[in-house]
Amino acid sequence: MPKLLVVDDDKLILDCFRYAFPPEEITLETATSAAHAITAFREQSFDVVIADIRMPDSSGLKLLQDLHAIDARVPVILMTGQGTANTAIEAMQYGAFEYLLKPLAPDVLRSVVDRALESSRMTRIPARIASDSERDASDGDLLIGQCPAIQEVYRQIGRVAGQDVTVLILGESGTGKEVAARAIYQHSRRSDKPFLAINCAAIPESLLESELFGHEKGSFTGAERKRVGKFEQCDGGTLFLDEIGDMTPLTQTKVLRVLQDQQFERVGGSETVHTKVRLIAATSRPLAAMMEQGTFRSDLYYRLNVYTIQLPPLRERTKDLPLLVSHFLGRFGRELDKPVRDVSLEAMDLLMRYQWPGNIRELQSVLKHAVVEANGSVILPEFLPETVSGIPPVLTPTSAAHTCSDLESDEAITQFIQQRILAGSENLYDEVIQRVERTLLTEVLHRVEGNISRASVILGISRSTLRVKLAALGITLDRAVRLTEK
Repeated sequence: MPKLLVVDDDKLILDCFRYAFPPEEITLETATSAAHAITAFREQSFDVVIADIRMPDSSGLKLLQDLHAIDARVPVILMTGQGTANTAIEAMQYGAFEYLLKPLAPDVLRSVVDRALESSRMTRIPARIASDSERDASDGDLLIGQCPAIQEVYRQIGRVAGQDVTVLILGESGTGKEVAARAIYQHSRRSDKPFLAINCAAIPESLLESELFGHEKGSFTGAERKRVGKFEQCDGGTLFLDEIGDMTPLTQTKVLRVLQDQQFERVGGSETVHTKVRLIAATSRPLAAMMEQGTFRSDLYYRLNVYTIQLPPLRERTKDLPLLVSHFLGRFGRELDKPVRDVSLEAMDLLMRYQWPGNIRELQSVLKHAVVEANGSVILPEFLPETVSGIPPVLTPTSAAHTCSDLESDEAITQFIQQRILAGSENLYDEVIQRVERTLLTEVLHRVEGNISRASVILGISRSTLRVKLAALGITLDRAVRLTEK
């Protein structure tokens, strides 16, 4: 379970954190002084630290430096009720993960903590090549396989990890590019420094440049204060840019300059910022074809292509499937507290014959679905999703009732679409998606009595993604339960 340390001398603030983070989701420790926090930090292992700027015996900035001197990999979030632009900039330049203003909005706080926990996970949890004795281990993300293609990947990671050069990881979506990047980082000479990751495809085009390079106050609508970007924040560490093929030409140009000169300007600024970041990039897109089409800069490609690792798709390494299935069944069985240990010959045959367009990520989803469905210790064909098994689900009286309800929902959605078209909507796609998501999330949350962890497993999304969606739709846990009870 994730472990959070909150440092503040205000008892009310500490009580608010205890309310915001229930014990079944996170282990919360508190400290009322910097000295108390440093002692706890030395004695225990924390995933994230949140500290007030003003404390009776020190400042949050000094505490940040002291904690990072002990372990620079732990994300530290600073908060204050009397923030200034200079303090915010100084905090981020010292390596703070984020800077929050009091009073703290619960949704914003949870979102920032979830992002920090994910960053901590990628930095601290091992991503390594599994030995025969480690395939059932639960402490980390393992690179598993014995086929020649994946063995060559292991050798390449070993060759390049200790060299301070840019690495480009290529492979289809779901092949494990992030795990490979973390393995390179954790075996590098910068393994005691921060590791930050950005998915370039998941951030709107208008915000990606600011996220990478920071911005000056007033440089665009919504830029209410100066912000330090990831290149500056990660100085001395390793930055992983996933799906770099989705970058716009303007952002590509600025990344090229960083690789060439290790310097850049914030958005809307003229001050030159220097940084020493090791870059690991990854993409599932065909960069060579994109260069020919003029959508990806050739000079950036050659800068990234100092050392390239090509991850094989799962369909080309089916001999590794039994190892992967055994590992993930063990993990999901522990996570879901179900004694599933084996796969029937018929189910394994279906898994071996499937083409796996989503690669290892799809395999994980399929096996988690099967563990949820299983009513014994063996995975049978009927426990696999229909896309893999070809077996349609059995229509019980309960599911038949749900089908009728779904048809009514389809009719209601059709009526909604017609109404919005007549009303002259110019944002119909988002309106329909939001309507469906609202129904889906409230129904699932009601079924699990507001348990975020259980809901995220059923939905197949992370807890942080679920919380972001709930915040965007304005759904609280209490409201979700009430809505479905009416």
